[in-house]
Order: sequence, then structure tokens, then C-alpha cells
Amino acid sequence: MRLEGKVAIITGAATGIGNAIARAYVAEGAKVVIADLKGAEAAASELGAGIALGIYANVADPDSTRQMAAAAVERFGKIDVLVNNAGIFTGLSGVPMEGITVEDWDKLYAVNVKGPWLCTSAVSAAMREGGGGKIINIASVIAHVGVPFMLHYVSSKGAVAAMTRAMAREFAATKAGITVNAISPGYTHSANAVANTQQHEQFEGVAAQMRTIGRPQVPEDIAGAALWLASDEASYVNGQNIIVDGGIFMSL
Repeated sequence: MRLEGKVAIITGAATGIGNAIARAYVAEGAKVVIADLKGAEAAASELGAGIALGIYANVADPDSTRQMAAAAVERFGKIDVLVNNAGIFTGLSGVPMEGITVEDWDKLYAVNVKGPWLCTSAVSAAMREGGGGKIINIASVIAHVGVPFMLHYVSSKGAVAAMTRAMAREFAATKAGITVNAISPGYTHSANAVANTQQHEQFEGVAAQMRTIGRPQVPEDIAGAALWLASDEASYVNGQNIIVDGGIFMSL
């Protein structure tokens, strides 16, 4: 029970990677807050009353993120872990950079970049009061390898990786006891991704050619890394970006 007594907020956790992380945390003794735009209460009820809280949260809205943090403290008394998982990906289609609209760019950045900043800011006071905590940002391997016709998404995940390092340095400078790390998944077979047939075929085709592990990536593959980063086993890990992609990108 590596997370016994811990309280974790996972954004975008009603389905997909976030839900797999929530389930892994509960299995290791944590209490979790599932924060999402829809489906949060139903997802929490599957994990059990008293163990999981499902709440509506818009990560791009500062008031909503503050309410999310307050709800976690009210129900469980503290916040030990935040997983910034919510992001826009499913439904995106390849488009030349000249064809990306300002509206689409701003919408994606509001969730993928502003969201982790707002959520981290919202929980930081509770973590400081509790003696520290762990922030885990979900980035993407796509920022390392580069993909054409996805500039808005690729650059947003590059920003998440850069923000992780800056946050880690800032919390260290203020002796907050808060570590910040990132996980960069490869293309993952979540239910929503697979249901979007055209996008799924496009990205899985590319990923399958590059992977060195001969099976598709599933949400549970990311949950293992998120569990380790949230545990005491990773207490000396800070400012790192762990790539979990089946061997697409290799860095030594």
C-alpha cells in the first residue's frame, strides 16, 4: 500500500489515462478526487464511497480550480498529490501551421498549458501547509520527436515539460517540500482515442512503426509511472520527464 493515507487530485480522470491513474492510486491505499468536465461523479462512484470524490472542474478557469482544491481539503482534509492530466487531444486533426485558427490555438493552450499552472497554483497552499506534496504533469513524447501538422498540440506539451522544470526550481527555492515531475506518454489506446477512428488510424499507424515494444500502449502503462512518482520511492526525484512510450524516443 504505497500511497496509504495519501490524498490525490487527478484532473481529466473520468476516463482514459487519468482514470487508470486514479484506479492505481486507490489500489495502493490513496483517496482520490476525480476532477473532470463530465462523468466525474460516476467514475468516483465506481471506486467507492469514502474513497473517491467526483467533482466538476474546468482546469482553464481559476475559480473552478480553487473550488476543486477546496473540495478536496473539505472532504479529505489535505492534498498530497496532484496529477495534471486534463488536456485536449482527442478530436484534433492534422492541419498546416498556417491553417491553425487563433481560436483553436487559444482553446488548446487554455487547457493544456494554463490548466496545469492554475491547478498547481490552486493546490500549493494546502501542500505547503501539509509539509509538501507531489505534482505530476502529463506531457507527451510528441514534444520530443516532433510531428508535422500538429504545431499547437506539440508546442503545448513542450510547454508542459518546460513548466515542470521551472515549477520544480521555484518550489525548491521557497523550500515548499513540493516536487514536480512529468510523464510523457506515447500514443495511448484510451477509449476516447480509439473511438475517433480517423485520428486513431493516423496516430497508431505512425506509433506502431516507431515503437520497439510490440503492442499498443494502454492507459495502465502510464499509471505505473504515476504511481511511482507519487510514492515515497520517488522522494529524491525532481524536475524530471519520464518518457513512457514503448521505446519510440530514446535518450541517454
